[in-house]
Amino acid sequence: IGGTVELKSVEGRGSTFIIKIPLTLAIVSALIVESGGERFAIPQISVLELVRASSNSDHSIERIHDTPVLRLRNRLLPLVTLKKILGLDDGETTVDDVDEEAFIVVTQVGTYSFGIIVDRVFDTEEIVVKPVAPILRDLSLFSGNTILGDGSVIMILDPNGIAEAAGEMDTEHRSEADIQAVSTDEE
Repeated sequence: IGGTVELKSVEGRGSTFIIKIPLTLAIVSALIVESGGERFAIPQISVLELVRASSNSDHSIERIHDTPVLRLRNRLLPLVTLKKILGLDDGETTVDDVDEEAFIVVTQVGTYSFGIIVDRVFDTEEIVVKPVAPILRDLSLFSGNTILGDGSVIMILDPNGIAEAAGEMDTEHRSEADIQAVSTDEE
């Protein structure tokens, strides 16, 4: 099928096998979401959970130094608005507009977790990953595209690229003690 197999062996420690298959043959489970009237796929392996935030629930969007965050089990999770990152907003939509009710995809990149605010969440689907066209390869926000069962072509989002584009990779999780320190400083 045109893939490769790499073998790394260290005496007394074990062996590591790396099997790479062509991207055109990769089938992954993905969460289908909508933002700005467009549908996108987020690889399920990066999705930790889905949260519906609203002002009258346990999960609400808060702000620390004008940065939107979600308080989730005594941790503050930085938030990114997908519309804004992809340039799909018409300049009128801000995070303030979604404070009343929002769908948040809690995503993990390595050990770093953050939330992606989307307009709508559909179901998970098994998708065949198609490589990104050469003209789009420099866009780190996308890792490929796919054709859904209804015939529509959608882009597959790369959580690593989203985190980099948002400048969130340097942000660490904040504990309750950090929150109290920030609250005290602001007073």
